[in-house]
Amino acid sequence: MCPPVNIFVPYILKEEVIMKRIDKELLRKNVIGNLERDLEKTIISGASVIVAQHGEILLDERIGYKNPRTKELLPRNTIFRLASMTKPVTAVAALMGVEKGWFSLDDKITDYYPEIGEMYVGRIENDTVVPDHKPENELLLYQFLSHNSGLMGESPIYYKEILDMPYEAFKDNKTAVDYCLKNTRLTYEPKVEQGYCGYFAFDMIALLIEKNSGMKYADFVKENILDPLGIKDITYHPTEEQWSRIITMTDKMAARDYAIVDMGKHTFENFPLEYTCAGAGLVGSIEDYFIFAEMLRRGGEYNGVRILKSETLELMKKVYVPEEVMGDKYTFCWGLGVRVSTRDEYLPNGSFGWSGAYGTHFWIDPENDITAIYMKNSRWHDAGGCGQTGLQFEKAVIESLV
Repeated sequence: MCPPVNIFVPYILKEEVIMKRIDKELLRKNVIGNLERDLEKTIISGASVIVAQHGEILLDERIGYKNPRTKELLPRNTIFRLASMTKPVTAVAALMGVEKGWFSLDDKITDYYPEIGEMYVGRIENDTVVPDHKPENELLLYQFLSHNSGLMGESPIYYKEILDMPYEAFKDNKTAVDYCLKNTRLTYEPKVEQGYCGYFAFDMIALLIEKNSGMKYADFVKENILDPLGIKDITYHPTEEQWSRIITMTDKMAARDYAIVDMGKHTFENFPLEYTCAGAGLVGSIEDYFIFAEMLRRGGEYNGVRILKSETLELMKKVYVPEEVMGDKYTFCWGLGVRVSTRDEYLPNGSFGWSGAYGTHFWIDPENDITAIYMKNSRWHDAGGCGQTGLQFEKAVIESLV
């Protein structure tokens, strides 16, 4: 039975919520102005940007050089080494596994990797990493996507142990994970601490996907994410034609010039191509990454193709590591393979995305319905999640809202 209507309660108009819009000319002025100054100062050698609101592309530009030595201009469909912008792709693959019932985000990781139950949290003694204690908290699967599992997460212990890893351990995803399970310590206490996990925690997820799908991880990503979206230029294994479109890696010299960094035919550092690193191994064009990012903005669907249920995709952008664990210096918390803004200077709370070690950067702003991507490739300077030009790009876009 419905409760009686209180006719004495006045009808109150809700305050109308007006979404800000991007001023297209102001956007161009802000973003291109920064890029031109960065190019003049040799902070960048070339960069591509795409900014869209409500799915409408408002800025789609390339500036500078594909190769600053030959002065070959940066064309459309240039391919960049994506580095850690691989992680959101792996998070989507993991959520596909959740939908298929292969595993749950709250599963104990020892159910799949019993060896991790024998691992100790480490400590440094006499400049050497030694076992200290068994972890007090159970390691859960989601922690391997949210940087708080302790498996080779950034810490003083990590920086010592990564130097001891033999090159043979990087033969493929399995050899990398096997080495970590047998030869390393957890670098911090799971759940109650956090530290960026560059590769190996994500590789553990990739191996679970391989086991359940019966496919190589790269093939699973291609056949279940990239191909259905019509993406051709995001890959672990570039063709000869795609290698010819990869931007030249640069490093900034002291003078106003660039040092060319010969990366060879490696998609990330000197990792062999057989190691399809789930945290850093993809290359891709900005045009194709925009399709992937738009799929995220649209709740798992793009151009009539649904990759994930909208409620499943929501799991990606939840906060899994709270602010008190993150610490005061962070303006975001970890989701699954992405950062989620919580107190950012420019981005609204709930914005999510990530960056790459060579300067690629993207985010999605649900409040203003924005997808923004910035791509360049430089090594050792102005790179990673705290790259100055990436943060500058965020500011330029947000300051274009009216």
